[in-house]
Amino acid sequence: MRDHYKFCCILAFLFLLSFFLQRKVIKIPAFVQFKINCDAVQDHEIQKEEGIWKETTELQLEVNKILNKIDTMIPKITFSHFDNTTDARKSMATLVNPRDKYCVGDSLVVKVDMFDHVGKRKTHGGDFLMARIFSSNVKAGASGRIEDLENGTYNIHFTLFWPGVVNFSIHMIHPSEGVSALWQARNKGYGYVNYTGKFVSHGKVVNMKCGFNLNGTQELCEYSDLKEEEHFYCMKPENMSCGLLVQMMSLFVDSHSYLRNSEKQLFNSNNIRIEIPKTFGAISVSKCGNVTQEIRKCSTGIKYQFPGGFSYQNMWTHLSCKISQYRNMETINKCIKGKIMYLTGDSTMLQWMTYLSTTVQSLKPFNLYGGGWPMTRLYIDLERNIKIQYRKHANPFIMLNFYTFKEEFTIPHLIDQIAGDQHTVIIFTLGMHFRLFPINHFLRRVINIRKAIERLFLRSPETKVIIKTENTSEMNVRVEMLSDFHGYLQYLIINSIFEDMNVGVVDAWDMTNAFASMRIHPQKEIIANEIDLLLNYIC
Repeated sequence: MRDHYKFCCILAFLFLLSFFLQRKVIKIPAFVQFKINCDAVQDHEIQKEEGIWKETTELQLEVNKILNKIDTMIPKITFSHFDNTTDARKSMATLVNPRDKYCVGDSLVVKVDMFDHVGKRKTHGGDFLMARIFSSNVKAGASGRIEDLENGTYNIHFTLFWPGVVNFSIHMIHPSEGVSALWQARNKGYGYVNYTGKFVSHGKVVNMKCGFNLNGTQELCEYSDLKEEEHFYCMKPENMSCGLLVQMMSLFVDSHSYLRNSEKQLFNSNNIRIEIPKTFGAISVSKCGNVTQEIRKCSTGIKYQFPGGFSYQNMWTHLSCKISQYRNMETINKCIKGKIMYLTGDSTMLQWMTYLSTTVQSLKPFNLYGGGWPMTRLYIDLERNIKIQYRKHANPFIMLNFYTFKEEFTIPHLIDQIAGDQHTVIIFTLGMHFRLFPINHFLRRVINIRKAIERLFLRSPETKVIIKTENTSEMNVRVEMLSDFHGYLQYLIINSIFEDMNVGVVDAWDMTNAFASMRIHPQKEIIANEIDLLLNYIC
């Protein structure tokens, strides 16, 4: 046993040595799965898989635990016939205990009974619903909280936040059969995306196939972070080293599907986001007395609730704190004076960067000579000592043109590079680009981000960390890959993983649903409200 342990240590040392040389060439694909940590050999579970000893690390055990918990929440339905699936048009929403008078601050419940296409009552839950109340004349909206009774009936809980005529909107995004199919499809593999890596040497350019899981006998280049247990591979070009990879491109594989042909009709445009009929109409809400709201400053660490606020006259009101508005250069500059802000994420985070840089004319761009929208951006104000930097998050990332891969770092890696202090603000989002991959990728990244934030707070508890959740989207193309159901699961994971941490959350999911945005890139008025909340956490 001791000799075996020494052998493992020697093998691990050679493995790590090659990693620190930053490039590995792998001739046997199965070998890429072999990882060992000598310090933890006796503490971690070791499994034998296809003849290869593979360590189940503490991180992987944590990912598996959450994954199994999510799996128990998803309905497991064997698709038999379209007629037996939930039909939103034959379902019905009913107001529970209707009253003659409704007051601001009142709560009410709408019961939704689901039926299939032949009019038979559903006996199980799992349908993906979204609900909101709204008053178009005063540009007001708020999300409803959905309670699945797991018997084909749902209770939707609303709070009446404003006076006037209030309307109800309840949509079935997917039937439970579609939810089950999407969950199983998502975790079957990596076929929704093709990666191409560009290797460059002395003016010679070679494009090679890349991905998270490559099969075949050709030599592979591995680009991995052992600490975060993140792995990515490219086919090795002939007579080129692995270190010559400079750019990456990723394309949707629209011809690929993990759904059975019979299941695909569930995701036709006429079966997505269908409004459920109601037995009641709009209600009138009155101001019946003084409704008091707790007035306190927005701060990190506020306990998550859903809904967390509402819009009125296109302004977001937070239920736990008072939001001050920052809508011009003077107020924003006063807030962020002396701050170093790191924004990391996808194109929705770039919307924040664009809003700040166009609103605050005193912020001057520093040309980093990048190309395309994923390029890193840097804005500075020397007079006020302000620095704002935007960087895209690392793979998984979908971009139809080549983007830089050489300078790519995951969010945990970026956080670990920041010392932190009372002047530092770290802001991140991730989600949309992860929807096309098995959910264990998202779980692993989010857990690693939490661990990086824990390390950050140990060395610098004064640093502010703000999380933006992902948006609801239009869902008019590539529904199997990009459905809001995938986004909703990731939204729940974010709220669960970070709920007990001293971080601020800008709940973009709640906001975009309340505003009925249904756009991956919401309109400027929503961005302005998100930035208001962001700056209230900072200032």
